[in-house]
Amino acid sequence: MKLTAVRGYAAYAEQNEVDQLMKKLLELLKKRPDSTPYNYQEYEILRSAFLMPYLLKQYNYECFQIFSEQLEHQYKAMPEAFKGIFTCDEQGEGVMLLPPEESRKRIDDFSCSHGKLNEALNIIPRNTYAKCFKMSI
Repeated sequence: MKLTAVRGYAAYAEQNEVDQLMKKLLELLKKRPDSTPYNYQEYEILRSAFLMPYLLKQYNYECFQIFSEQLEHQYKAMPEAFKGIFTCDEQGEGVMLLPPEESRKRIDDFSCSHGKLNEALNIIPRNTYAKCFKMSI
């Protein structure tokens, strides 16, 4: 998602400009479960202290509240196997919440119980976000 860019943009843009951009991002977010149902990596980054909580605290715009509510709705709909694996701190640095072996086991166990999950769901490659957020997965 482009929410990292919105974080910087919001510091200089008018609220109505941010609102327009967030409406587009909200549309993309709502489509995400259709294209990538278990998009845990993106959801964890968006929910991290670096993004939504920061934007809500710093600006408290209604568009951020609406986006956050939709994000939480979609996150809650995911199976527990994909939740709480990692997050990002206030500076955007990755923080592992589970040892890599445990998170891999949770996902593998879920995959085994749901057939060819990775192919069917087009799960994001393991290091896609690691490169952006300086974390090793």
